[in-house]
Amino acid sequence: MPQPKGYSTIQIVLHWTIAALVIFQLFVNEAMQHAFADRLDGGRIDEMGGALLHISVGVAILVLAAVRLVVRVVRGTPEPYQDTPALLNWLGHATHLLLYGFIFFMPLTGAVAWFLGIEFSAELHEIGRLILVPAIGFHVVGALAEHFVFRNDTLKRMLRATAD
Repeated sequence: MPQPKGYSTIQIVLHWTIAALVIFQLFVNEAMQHAFADRLDGGRIDEMGGALLHISVGVAILVLAAVRLVVRVVRGTPEPYQDTPALLNWLGHATHLLLYGFIFFMPLTGAVAWFLGIEFSAELHEIGRLILVPAIGFHVVGALAEHFVFRNDTLKRMLRATAD
């Protein structure tokens, strides 16, 4: 896999767009929960507008995640800094794998729950949310630690594109 010195514009745009959409989803999930409960009960769905918004954004995240993964495989990503402790580089890699998994897992479990009416998938989706929120926090803390403690440009690389 190629090892560029920084991220491309498309990688940066996809990162921040997906991040914003995931955070948005965390704030609009209550309407979806009510709509799903109404659907399982066989009653009228009172929160359909909120449910459709949540579904649409979830599908957008899934599509953007697929594009992001393809771009990552084709273009590659910068190597972690060698002066950062190996354990922290490993934790960063593990956190990225977890977050990549979740940007696929959450839309897929949500879609299975909604479109197929499978309650177990909805439960997995909800448990996923409880894991995703701390993982996002860990990712943010790691980026800030790279910037302020280890004083490298990891955070800046995700803000400014490089040509290579």
